[in-house]
Amino acid sequence: MPSYDASMRNLARARARWRPPRLWRSSEESQMIRRFALQWFSCVDRNKPSGRAWARALGISHVWLLKLVRRFAADPGEARRLQCEGDPKFADLDHARSYTRELRRRGELRLFR
Repeated sequence: MPSYDASMRNLARARARWRPPRLWRSSEESQMIRRFALQWFSCVDRNKPSGRAWARALGISHVWLLKLVRRFAADPGEARRLQCEGDPKFADLDHARSYTRELRRRGELRLFR
């Protein structure tokens, strides 16, 4: 059985080397996805698409879409801040995705499996 001191030294060494994981997408793309999720959440149209269909169109999981919706319901201030930026446009989302691809190419973001 290793000694307590050796275990603590190993733990300190591991903590010193730990780095937070890199992000999956750029902050601009995440912001655009949040705006589109808010648009879906606040839509009152009878022909509103399902959450899974909306998430598929955005290229995200429906679980993340529902997580964002819960966050909007819990913090209406965030929803108001996103609404102040205006309606999102798919051209802006495409621009944000191209920026994400550039960051991924430079190695600043995680690669998809």
